Amino acid sequence: MAKFVIAGKADCPYFAKAELLGDELSLNLPEFKIHKIVVDPNEWDEWLKNICKKNNWKHARSPIIWRELLDRGGKGMLLGDSNDFQEYALNYYGIKSNLISDDLTKIGLENEKTYKIVEQERKEVLVTINPFNLTISNPESPVFYYIIKELLCQNFFVNDIFVRLYSKKPSANLEGILMEIQDLSSSSLRNIKIVYEAEDAFKNCDFAIILDELDEKIEQTEEVETYHNPYIQLAKDVDQYARQNCKILISPFHSRNEIYALVNLFSHYLKKINPKKYLIGNSMCDEMIAKAILAHRLKINPAFIKNVLIMGQSFSDSFYVDLSYSRVTDFDGAVWAKTGTHWLDLINMIADKQWINKEFMNLVLDRENEISEKINRKSILVFAQSIVKLIELWNIDHANDSSLYSAVVYAKGNYEIKEDVFISIPVKFENGSFFCIKNFTFNEKTESVLEEIVLDTKKRISEKFIDEEYLKNGYDVKLVVPRVVY
Repeated sequence: MAKFVIAGKADCPYFAKAELLGDELSLNLPEFKIHKIVVDPNEWDEWLKNICKKNNWKHARSPIIWRELLDRGGKGMLLGDSNDFQEYALNYYGIKSNLISDDLTKIGLENEKTYKIVEQERKEVLVTINPFNLTISNPESPVFYYIIKELLCQNFFVNDIFVRLYSKKPSANLEGILMEIQDLSSSSLRNIKIVYEAEDAFKNCDFAIILDELDEKIEQTEEVETYHNPYIQLAKDVDQYARQNCKILISPFHSRNEIYALVNLFSHYLKKINPKKYLIGNSMCDEMIAKAILAHRLKINPAFIKNVLIMGQSFSDSFYVDLSYSRVTDFDGAVWAKTGTHWLDLINMIADKQWINKEFMNLVLDRENEISEKINRKSILVFAQSIVKLIELWNIDHANDSSLYSAVVYAKGNYEIKEDVFISIPVKFENGSFFCIKNFTFNEKTESVLEEIVLDTKKRISEKFIDEEYLKNGYDVKLVVPRVVY
């Protein structure tokens, strides 16, 4: 499959010739795709200079044509100008353009006129709409490619979405992904652009997805690794430029073992935005893995299991899975009912309780490593899907959903937690917000483990942060080991 990008000045007759030839090729060759970029004549020189500098090309006139690695978003291979494209089409496909210069000049002038009309209409529309501003920080994250299509096509937000991809440096790969997103033609996407300044990224932001990783390692000893930490400046930027009710989701992929600590750090620098209401860390991946393992054991769909609760420092070594409130429906047992109308205690449906105590927790911890070994690369899809699910729950009305979910949120005052910390606890989503369940009771075993985890979290957080550096501490003894409670 071949994909070519044709970019040129709106009034350029040679651009008109190239795009008409490209249209003919795409109509006659089902595996031949083209993407057109029409540039204002007054902005052409600067645009061409930037694209050539970024890709290390040399090109001086309109149009410029290059070939893309389809679905990869790579640097691309420069083909040349209109003459080079015609020669390529003739040699490879036996197709050539027979239009004369007068016709091309007329088409070029018509293109310019149409471009001005379209731009004017676009500006008029932009004035009348009140867009939903979605900012994704660090779109270079491997999970971004998997979540962006779901976010734009599932109507999680209002119809008019302005997406800003906040990157620290220019990337040819990101430019390629940007064109693929534009090719989606999502009905809800009004505009998307890559920005490199914090003010441009977070100004009037309604929803911020933070995928940033801990930066390069500064120092390493036998027990401590020191990293440069971008989250302090990110928190200050979001608080300064975003709206007061901006929702913030923190979910780095490679640094996910540190999510609970990064959320706690982020909250310290939010002054205008209330972190108790608008800040969440992703702990749903562990929940989804646990549900999948339980569903496999019970031979049902994971969607038929609810209230599997991740408590503590998700993805870390200090958490537990609480199954005491877990329920299952559509189970092949003695009582049958319509799916979702009759829920059974999940623990009672598992005959071998020793499996829960001895094997279940290890299966949860090793699940992603097993998948990674089988596919010979890092497992991404489950983590990406957990982000999408969390955003769906947080933005769509779920008034009829009685299920509990796991998220890293502010815990003090809930479930008898007295420490000022963010950890993974059960929450319910409703009307675009989340809340903890009042008068929610745990058994004595759960309360004891939760108390240990809260104290452990408080201790670890105090040891992790030094100014703008971040310490990943090693521990000779784990204060709280992963476990399951039911």
